[in-house]
Amino acid sequence: MNKKNQALITAAAITAVLLYLLLSQIDSCEIISTIKDIDTAHLISGFILYLLCNIFRALRFHLLLNREIKLFALFNLVCIYNMMNNLAPMRAGELSYIYMLKKLHNKNAITGASTLILSRIFDFIAIGSLFLASAWMIGERLGGLKSALISVSIFTILCFFLLLILFYGGEWLFKSFSYVLPRTGLGSNATAISLVLRLKETALAMQRLRNAKVALLALAFSFLIWGANFSAVFLVIKGMNFDIPMPIIVMGSTFTVLSPLLPIYGIAGLGTSQGLWTLVFLPLGIPLDQAIISAFGYYIMQMIYYLLLGFYGLAMIKLTERGGADDFSADYPESGDADESIASSTDHERI
Repeated sequence: MNKKNQALITAAAITAVLLYLLLSQIDSCEIISTIKDIDTAHLISGFILYLLCNIFRALRFHLLLNREIKLFALFNLVCIYNMMNNLAPMRAGELSYIYMLKKLHNKNAITGASTLILSRIFDFIAIGSLFLASAWMIGERLGGLKSALISVSIFTILCFFLLLILFYGGEWLFKSFSYVLPRTGLGSNATAISLVLRLKETALAMQRLRNAKVALLALAFSFLIWGANFSAVFLVIKGMNFDIPMPIIVMGSTFTVLSPLLPIYGIAGLGTSQGLWTLVFLPLGIPLDQAIISAFGYYIMQMIYYLLLGFYGLAMIKLTERGGADDFSADYPESGDADESIASSTDHERI
């Protein structure tokens, strides 16, 4: 059995075990009834905010790609990428962005990977900052999560410094790693080589961001992305008639967003994201049943949002490709007409 199949089996087992542990604590019918009774206004408002998330993501990629791709085309790509990233096992959906960028817009894999890495760094800075602000608002309710607060603080600071290093000295950092690795015996190590290549890709991307204004705009869009994302979760939970404060929503959402970094991760995040959500909510004073039901409720609605926008993106790309084919047919006549044109042209030359 190859490593890919082993990873899928492990993810499926993790999903099954965590789902059993969580659902055994409540009546599963409560999840269905809660979703059926969700307030329509909150549901629509949440969808609008997820739509804004995709628009802000497209704007950020538009900046990172030097405005070389039209915003509408990037919006369609982002809709598909978000859907694939949340449905594909083991976060394999990350590759969909690189693939579509190459196939649809003729951008090489280095450009796709580097802009994706940069967007992730901006994301982590925004998520960590919002998490810390929420933790400060909660104050005394943190309890046992204070250790997590320290970890997220350190991680956010490291991401910020990594961004500064890449901004001002990415090429130097890449050359330093390339020089040191062979002398430490890691020159042939696959993980080390992959790290150096990713570092090179990101350093190349940062060359496009030497303009501080562009970098600040990308960071601002990152805060808008996650501000809208967390607000959408808050509205969906509110529509389920759960009175959970916004700072707690941000903290629970932060851990679910970061769950793919764990060594164990369920298929499409199912099981692991709900487990982390519950583990965060319980110390903050949210009852067990509310924590579990809200976790599954928001997860299901979030997937519906992603699917709606993802299928929209697929449909628009298909229409665009078909339109391009029609334009091509208009510019070039069919084979019969073409033969006649060539023949008449040849006769004219003979005359």
